[in-house]
Amino acid sequence: MKKLWRWLNDNFLGLATLFLLAFIPLYPKLPLVDIRNTWVYVRVEDFIVLFVLCYWGLLLVRKKIDLKTPLTVPMLAFWLIGGIATIHGLLLIFPTLAYVYPNVAFFSFVRRIEYMSVFFIAYQAVKDSRIVSYVLAVLSVTVLAVSLYGIGQKYFGFYAFLTMNEEFAKGIPIQLSLLSRVSSTFGGHYDLAAYLVLMLPILISMIFAFRHWFIRVFLFVTSAVGFIVLLMTVSRISIFALLIALGIVFLFQKKKMVLVSAPIVALVALVLISISPTIFARFGNTIKEIDVLVDAKTGEPLGHTKEVPNSYFANKVVKQQFSKSMSNLSAYASPSAVFIFPYTALPEKVDLIVEPNAPSGEDLPSGTGYINLALSPVEKKLGNFYYEPKPSAATTSAEVFTINGDYLLKKVLAYDLSFTTRFQGEWPHALAAFKRNVLVGSGYGSVGLAVDNSYLRMLGEVGLLGFGSFLFIFIIIGVYIRNALPSVDSPKAKSFIIGFIAGAIGLAINALFIDVFEASKIAFSLWLLIGLVFGILRLRQRTTIDLLHAYKRVLTSTGAIIVYILVLTILLYSSTTKNYFVGDDFTWLRWAAECGNKTMTVGRCQPTLSTIFHYFIQSDGFFYRPGAKTYYLLMYWLFWLNQSVYHLVSLALHFFVAVLVYLLAKKMLKNLLLSSFAGLLFLLLSGTSEAIYWVSATGFLFTASFSLLSLLSFIAWEEKKKRVYFIATLGFFMLSLSFHELGLVTPLFYLLYRFTQGSPLRLARILFVPIPLYLFIRYVAHSHWLSGDYSYNILKIPFNAVGNSIGYFLYVLLGPISTPLYLMGRSVLRSHVMVASVIGIFLLLLVIVFSRMIFRKIATQDKKIYVFGLLFFIISLLPFLGLGNMSSRYAYVASIGILFLFVLFMKRLYAVLSTNGSTIAKAGVALVVSTYCLYQIVQIQKIQSDWFEAGEKSRRFIVAMQSAYEDYWASEPIELHLINVPIRNGEAWVFPVGISDAMWMLFRNPHMSVYSWPSYSAALHAVGYTTRTKKIFEFTQDGKIIEKTYTHKSQ
Repeated sequence: MKKLWRWLNDNFLGLATLFLLAFIPLYPKLPLVDIRNTWVYVRVEDFIVLFVLCYWGLLLVRKKIDLKTPLTVPMLAFWLIGGIATIHGLLLIFPTLAYVYPNVAFFSFVRRIEYMSVFFIAYQAVKDSRIVSYVLAVLSVTVLAVSLYGIGQKYFGFYAFLTMNEEFAKGIPIQLSLLSRVSSTFGGHYDLAAYLVLMLPILISMIFAFRHWFIRVFLFVTSAVGFIVLLMTVSRISIFALLIALGIVFLFQKKKMVLVSAPIVALVALVLISISPTIFARFGNTIKEIDVLVDAKTGEPLGHTKEVPNSYFANKVVKQQFSKSMSNLSAYASPSAVFIFPYTALPEKVDLIVEPNAPSGEDLPSGTGYINLALSPVEKKLGNFYYEPKPSAATTSAEVFTINGDYLLKKVLAYDLSFTTRFQGEWPHALAAFKRNVLVGSGYGSVGLAVDNSYLRMLGEVGLLGFGSFLFIFIIIGVYIRNALPSVDSPKAKSFIIGFIAGAIGLAINALFIDVFEASKIAFSLWLLIGLVFGILRLRQRTTIDLLHAYKRVLTSTGAIIVYILVLTILLYSSTTKNYFVGDDFTWLRWAAECGNKTMTVGRCQPTLSTIFHYFIQSDGFFYRPGAKTYYLLMYWLFWLNQSVYHLVSLALHFFVAVLVYLLAKKMLKNLLLSSFAGLLFLLLSGTSEAIYWVSATGFLFTASFSLLSLLSFIAWEEKKKRVYFIATLGFFMLSLSFHELGLVTPLFYLLYRFTQGSPLRLARILFVPIPLYLFIRYVAHSHWLSGDYSYNILKIPFNAVGNSIGYFLYVLLGPISTPLYLMGRSVLRSHVMVASVIGIFLLLLVIVFSRMIFRKIATQDKKIYVFGLLFFIISLLPFLGLGNMSSRYAYVASIGILFLFVLFMKRLYAVLSTNGSTIAKAGVALVVSTYCLYQIVQIQKIQSDWFEAGEKSRRFIVAMQSAYEDYWASEPIELHLINVPIRNGEAWVFPVGISDAMWMLFRNPHMSVYSWPSYSAALHAVGYTTRTKKIFEFTQDGKIIEKTYTHKSQ
């Protein structure tokens, strides 16, 4: 008996860990103790965890265990920040808000501590490596039991205990229908899906650790059953996350298997999804096409409509009432104003809006979010519509109301309810909580029970400090595993850790759309597994890991620099996603909508190989940009008119180019600090903003990306002489040509690199083959070559080249603020050619003399950087220097050269100031850099304001035009004459071109002609007088329009 007691005492934490790993997922969420003001309850597992923690605390007091773990201090810091954030919220924020409660805040804070505290239990539970086998046995049996119970819910009527609303959370057993999504023993289907995402990669990874066929088959069958149940949850993000996690498992376990297994896994997944109609329908309904009724004057949505026959109203009372809106029927209608008429008097088909039976709780007409409602095509105009409210207790029969006014029926693409509640309800609410105090948020319990994004929830509740400290915990986990995993020689232990890594990454992806870190069953399981992993690594660790040194290496690694660039990109440009389409954007969208063959389409164009091939062989008189056209075609098909996604792609490309700039600087500068500075400073340059803010310039970003990728591949080929890099060099070069003709200069970058490295200026001829091939195809495709603003005047090329070089240099270095000064100087010199010639020669000599002076004083490596930066700037602008105008986007790639020169200048400044001491030198350089960065940030914010207002003018114009719409606009030949069309708004374009394409997108009439005139008299002279098919509209200062009429009677 004593031996048994001693064994239990020695292994209590291990047994408790195994018990918790099984009990917490298997035991349903049955309430035990009620908490006021919330439907989250204290449950049995809370008391069990508390009991185990008390025992753990007793061991701690008796000094049989200690708190020394790699995560102790970071976890305590996270809890401390959470406590401060909640106290701050209770004292300063909660009194100003409704529906937030102090007891809920305290309860939420304590729950976070409870979830994470089981880490210490599991960490101390690991005493020998045999625990891996015990843990695997518990996990596999638990996953199998959870999965089988879920199948029982689907087909055998097993009870579900849900927590998805207040009534369900009371512990009421529910039998799910065959169409319901299974939840097994969890409180909801999303929780079950997230749990499987965490556990299945571990089970699959452990298959590689065993040779016994029975164990392998058992693990495989368990995983397969779990995956089938995952499909039954119909959680799209969880399925995607699991596939990523499995790819990571195969990558770690058998790298060569990835190429073979990835297609097989994808094929199996597609087959399983295709035979599951629920999941297939769920993916298909993510975005769907619907009819929406909008107010013609304001553009506001009223609801989804359906066309019904008049017999639908046979047993209903149809009332004609004069009301301003559906919500104010009783306020604006009196009994004397009601006219009841029989359904036979109605038209054969009528448009009906039915009040939703289950409102989402968000401010949405029918619980669905619309994608660019303003630009969605108009189907017809209505003078009235029919509205059927839900029957009330006071009415004896169903009522239907006829509401009169000016309305438009539009064909719209809309997100499903799941996405809508996130995009328009839960996420904005969390962001609002974050904005109250960006450092510590609004405190726990301030964002409600559900946010459906763990990261936004964390930002809203504990701010940047809390989010950063939580992220730091996982950075430490990654650092510790990376340093300790190579010393693990046990196949079981290594496979377990690999599976955990994959599952944790999958869970991190899941956290983008689910509150996984706050879901009790998942959070407990996650922190128990983290404790086990750290305990196993502690046993296998051969040498002491210097975490401080490892942290420094991580914080200065390439991955960390990329994260810094990403964070800065988000901080600087995230507001760009609010900007509406302008100008040329509508032209690209129209090409995508027409599918390349001038065919009208209301919905999304289906991309086909023939359409894409057509882009490559036929330009229809436009520039040869088949890659850009293909991009817009795919975006239009996938995201339709969602301008936010188009801007997100631009930001992603800008971020990617900044990363490539950092990598190129790393190759050239041979200095981590300077190359990091180059990558980050590239994001701050305001002079190249047009390429970032203008959707039409996305092709330019693609060209920049592919051109830099080609150069970096060439450098890698020069260094390693591997064929794959040569193929990549050629491939990226060809891709750059398909998006913009700037790609033609890419081979010159190769020569520049070889020149600065002192290598012979010889290249493989095959690298130049794409150029004549590109020019030939471009000619055959009847592309636009040189005319108008895109043409060269042979006599003026020298003057334009010098003037544009100076202008672009100033534009990159100083931003848009330099434009007025440059334009004034250019205007003066344009009329004094001889003076301009003398000044040009003088400036050329000045550059030569200045360069020679610099070359005498700087080191050899710095000379290479100076030459590389200066010539990179010139080469990038070669296609544009001879033009008679300048454009901000043309300086985008060229700015990289100026950036290298600026970094070199900072390095030289530090060397000069260092004669006064390193402290003064560092302070002086830091002052110059911070001042310059602040200067650029101010300009970026001004430019963002310009583009946002330009987009608003475009949107207001579209809304105003649809208010003037009549049904014949969609089919008859019609002329729209527009006066004072806004061209620019500060640094942003509004409608330089593209206004006729915007009207086509709205009305889809191929016979509509749009003309722009500088004045009313000019428009009237062209029209003669206005008719039903000849309209004159004048733009106001805010972008709205006023219709002008002039008829025979006016004469």
